[in-house]
Amino acid sequence: MKTPRQYNIMPAKGQSLLNFQGRRFPDMIDVFETEVVEEVRKAKKQSLFDKETDLNSDFRNLLIQGDCLSACAYLKSQNIKVDLVYIDPPFASGANYAKKIYLRNNGKSEIEADDNTIGEEIMYGDIWQKEDYLNWLYERLLAIKDVMSEEASIYVHLDWHIGHYVKILLDEVFGEENFQREISVSTGWALGFKTSTNNWIRQHDSIFFHTKSAEFVFNKQYADYPIDYTNRSRKDSDGKLWVDQSLGNISQEKLQTLIQEGKAFQTKTGGWRKKQYLDEMQGVLLGDIWTDINPINSQATQNLQYTTQKPEALLERIIKASSNDGMIIADFFSGSGTTARVANDLNRKFIACDIGINAVQTTRDRLVKAGASFDIIKIHDGLRLFRNPAQTTAKIFSIIDGFKSHTDLSLNGFWDGGIAQAKGSYAPVKFSGIHDKLTKELLDVYLEEIYKLEDTTNEANEVIIIYAHKEIDIDQDYLNKQLNKTAKTELNVRLVSLDSLLGEKRDTLWTPDNADIKITMQGNGCKVEIKRFFSPYLKNKIDDYNAKKTKKGMIEQDLSKAVEISDTGLELIEAVQFDTTLEKVWKSNPNLEDKAGIKDKIKGIYILNTDKFRIKIRNIAGDEIIIDSEGINA
Repeated sequence: MKTPRQYNIMPAKGQSLLNFQGRRFPDMIDVFETEVVEEVRKAKKQSLFDKETDLNSDFRNLLIQGDCLSACAYLKSQNIKVDLVYIDPPFASGANYAKKIYLRNNGKSEIEADDNTIGEEIMYGDIWQKEDYLNWLYERLLAIKDVMSEEASIYVHLDWHIGHYVKILLDEVFGEENFQREISVSTGWALGFKTSTNNWIRQHDSIFFHTKSAEFVFNKQYADYPIDYTNRSRKDSDGKLWVDQSLGNISQEKLQTLIQEGKAFQTKTGGWRKKQYLDEMQGVLLGDIWTDINPINSQATQNLQYTTQKPEALLERIIKASSNDGMIIADFFSGSGTTARVANDLNRKFIACDIGINAVQTTRDRLVKAGASFDIIKIHDGLRLFRNPAQTTAKIFSIIDGFKSHTDLSLNGFWDGGIAQAKGSYAPVKFSGIHDKLTKELLDVYLEEIYKLEDTTNEANEVIIIYAHKEIDIDQDYLNKQLNKTAKTELNVRLVSLDSLLGEKRDTLWTPDNADIKITMQGNGCKVEIKRFFSPYLKNKIDDYNAKKTKKGMIEQDLSKAVEISDTGLELIEAVQFDTTLEKVWKSNPNLEDKAGIKDKIKGIYILNTDKFRIKIRNIAGDEIIIDSEGINA
């Protein structure tokens, strides 16, 4: 990978400042290389219901695989400004969010009655030290602000874990004067039945609404009249409902006009009041407490099996309020793609970004189904990801000889774990992260934690700091000088690149799937049949599943719960796509796309009007392989 370019981040605007140990103030962001990996265009013809607008008419909707920071750098390099941002970042909740993996088997499950899962995988880890989280989010808020138009707004969706800290960061980045509202959103009535808690039942999330400046787009929103409002309404002889309102301080001339129009009535005491007809009102003007959006019902309806999915009604309200037709809506933690889907439905442009391939795939399929046109861009911003950072990091540590978790070694949560060494000793390990750059400021934070080891353990004789990216000036000599300068530890501290640590084991992280495909010529076209599909990764996953379910190693084994891969292995496939253009950028043929739901299986046989194609096969865990027809025929 080439050395990335950089751009300056505009400094924070506000006067409020959140102080904490290890606080960082970044001023530069890397701009990495990008690649358009797919172009998706509307499969259906333009209908009379599709509206066009001149605003941003040349802009291509974007689905970006990459970190929020890298995505903002890309937009900055392309001089793209966004008009509304909604983000639903990790909540620093201390939880791992998992995705279940379902075999596709036509609904006839052979696994534990009606459950056809073979386990689950971590989508992302929301486990942070508070200071690390705040530094991480602060840098991304600065980057987001840099790509917002002057009239743009940002909505940040959080909960009680970290929201009150982030509010101060938002005031710092955007200015206290540009804080507009804190919106409380109901999390669903079902939480009210959690009687086991010994505290108030938590029933809301918080959304912090800030703007880039004092001039911003806002369209008032209305809700339906509540039942008690309509119940106290009155009815004219023609059946029209109305409620009485004060006339206020109006002129006699205006009053006479209302009387002539039948919109004023005289009270028993001789005064006059106004008839406000319900069908002439838009509804009840919405405030900052939203109890009418039920996320549980919404998620069940959308049925995307995405853990942190937000309801479409929530995004519809935000997008309608803070944008107009043709404006660009961005979500840099897009997850299942709700923001992009709703923006497209509301005749807005969209930018959706997520670091995980599963999220990008879910969003891609959802937008295709909605008939959206967009480009999928992959940012080459560091080490090749397995599916997401959490899974990649776990796999990296799994192939390091002698690696143990921090809990096994009684280390605090700052450390990722340790590597066993001679005579029962170990080396504590800190990994700076797949996409985070090791800076001098960050190294100073690490050194402070290393100094504490002198007082807490006598089993460590050295410490290893692993990095994927670092500042050019940082090397072992620089680290040694910093250690000598402070003279606070006798531990040997080594700086190790991830590349050198993995060495030849790198290739074992990504063993590709393989497929046996048969092509039969039919006139000018062909029949494509997937005869057999195999995934080494899923085979290991199933082996692990069987080891648990059959109680391997016990005296008795319940083999009825074991899972066997069929001769074809088609149950391991989630989706099949074809590109018959053979251009540089992949362009799926929407008429040939085949995606199997949880209780479905792919067709496995496809009729094409050409024998020149590329086929993309996605397994149920999200891994993809692309096979060229020329390679099949060779």
